[in-house]
Amino acid sequence: MRDSGVKEGWEARIFEEIARDQAKIRVFGGRAIRHHVVGRVRPEFVRPPGDLDLFTVAAHRKAVSTLLEHTGLRPDREFNLLNGKTRLIYYAGDEKVDVFIDEFTMCHRLDLRGRMHLETITLPLADLILTKLQIYELTAKDMADLYAIVLAAPLSEEDRSRAINIRHIAGRLAADWGLWRTCTGSLKRLRTEAQTVFDCDLRESRETVHAKLDAITEAIERAPKSMAWKMRAVVGEKVKWYELPEEP
Repeated sequence: MRDSGVKEGWEARIFEEIARDQAKIRVFGGRAIRHHVVGRVRPEFVRPPGDLDLFTVAAHRKAVSTLLEHTGLRPDREFNLLNGKTRLIYYAGDEKVDVFIDEFTMCHRLDLRGRMHLETITLPLADLILTKLQIYELTAKDMADLYAIVLAAPLSEEDRSRAINIRHIAGRLAADWGLWRTCTGSLKRLRTEAQTVFDCDLRESRETVHAKLDAITEAIERAPKSMAWKMRAVVGEKVKWYELPEEP
């Protein structure tokens, strides 16, 4: 059972600090996607909020730690001692707050240090999408988040607030064959399963999803691939190209 009293206090304070841009934190994950899709897509496409995922850079690690503890969050001291250079975990009641530092590492590694200034509350939408597409074994929740953000946001070829920069996505994948392999596989699965996720009553939404997924895929295919990408492509799937992380 969630402690709603604790939740209201700590979460409100964190979001206030993010809005003021004092603590240098950005939200990502399901909460960030909710921020961008609520009111912009049909309610059934909006997933209930889960745990809070935050991103910061090493230079602000201490300030972020201080802020989270001042809001009443309880640090996982053993985990933070062992992993504090790249990740911190805090708790508010039974809710978990995950803080990733400099990069997001799950099935693949995404260096996000140069991206957090592009939005005021969350990481940019292109990066939110990449953090989901890079999951080798997409869950129903991950797919729901991806469908919602694709429906809600326009596509762009540059960094614009509340738009998906498909050129950035294509560029990241053109430099890393493993990331490309996983993300393009996720895009194919999303397109295929949209046939059943969006039934006859949602035909217009399905067509929108198909068109946008096709546009993202085309941008990825057009992007010139790096020499490292081409060399890794020669090896292909003979060598594992992803990780399956364990939850702490």
